[in-house]
Amino acid sequence: MPANAHPEDWKKAQSDFFESFRNYDEAGSLQRIQVLKYLVLTTMLMGSDINPFDSQETKPYKNDPRIAAMTELVDAYQRDDITQYENQDLLADPFIAENIDEVTRNMRTKAVVKLVAPYTRFRLDFIAKRLSISIAEVQDIVGFLIMDKRLRGSINQDAGTVEIESRADQDRMHAVADWTTAIRSLAMFVLNEGEGFKSDDMGAFGDSGMAPSLAMGGPDALLSSQRTTTNAGRRKGNRATGK
Repeated sequence: MPANAHPEDWKKAQSDFFESFRNYDEAGSLQRIQVLKYLVLTTMLMGSDINPFDSQETKPYKNDPRIAAMTELVDAYQRDDITQYENQDLLADPFIAENIDEVTRNMRTKAVVKLVAPYTRFRLDFIAKRLSISIAEVQDIVGFLIMDKRLRGSINQDAGTVEIESRADQDRMHAVADWTTAIRSLAMFVLNEGEGFKSDDMGAFGDSGMAPSLAMGGPDALLSSQRTTTNAGRRKGNRATGK
């Protein structure tokens, strides 16, 4: 199975290895030890937090000298202990040698995340020295973490540094984005409502934008209307005073 297989593929492989191990174990076959190694490896490759030696079938072999290296490997993997993990030599087995690189990559990625957690700025060579890996690999891992949005930041390749956005900056940016979206929605609502009001209002006055009687009479009709309104107001005032 290729090292870049999907987690679901490793999950199926782990299930198959577990069944094979049980069958070999029941038959008393020495092949069970080799299959158990593969079971442990695929458990790590599928990203499971379950210790493969916790089951009643595998637990008796946890302290078996033939499986000791794999026991220590999975223990280091689940404790995120990169130092203990890197000290294991398991490359003699072709299947393990072919697929251990992906487990190692996962271990180093988790180690980088753990190391940079307290910092808002760090140097690539600092991480490389702490993990005993090349600067190029650190840069590759950090780039992956940024692309995967597990780190919020940017790499300055010339300076060999990484700037991490603070949580406060991220929250502020999200708040500004939400505020901008709300303002845009409000503006669209006001514009839409305004257009609807104009259409109804203009429809009542015709194309000219004036009441039909005024539009037909022109300026004289407007003056006549104003005089009529003024005279009516005066008559009401005279009646009120008894004149």
